[in-house]
Amino acid sequence: MTWDTHGVGFKVPRGFVVETNNAEEFSAGNDNVYVTIAPIQDENLSKDDLAEVVAAMVKEMDYDLVTDGDEVDVNNFTGYYVRGSKDGANAVVMALLDPESATNLIVVAIYSGDHEADALMTVNSFYSY
Repeated sequence: MTWDTHGVGFKVPRGFVVETNNAEEFSAGNDNVYVTIAPIQDENLSKDDLAEVVAAMVKEMDYDLVTDGDEVDVNNFTGYYVRGSKDGANAVVMALLDPESATNLIVVAIYSGDHEADALMTVNSFYSY
C-alpha cells in the first residue's frame, strides 16, 4: 500500500481495506491487523527524540503493559518502537524519522494474539519515495 500524501509505502497482509486516507491519517486493516499512521511535521525532530515521542503516544493510548522497546532502522527511516497490550489487544507503536523531509510518522499496528508476524511485517516494511 502507499500513502501518496506523504510519500510512504508499506506491505500489508491480504484483505486490507483502507478506512481513512487523508493528510492527517491513514488507516487500514483486516480482521487480524489494523494499522494507523499519522504525520508529525517537525523538521527539528531528531533521532534522540523518538523514544520520548513513542512513550507519550503509549501513555496517551493508556496501554497496560509495555513489554519492550528499542531503536530500529526500517529501510531509509530511523525509528523507535515499543510493544504494548491493553484489554487483550496487542500493539506495536513506532515513530519513524524521514531523513529526506520534515514529515515523520507515528505508526500504530494493533493485532490479535496470533498475528504478530503480520503486524511486524507491516511496520518493518515502511519506505519513503
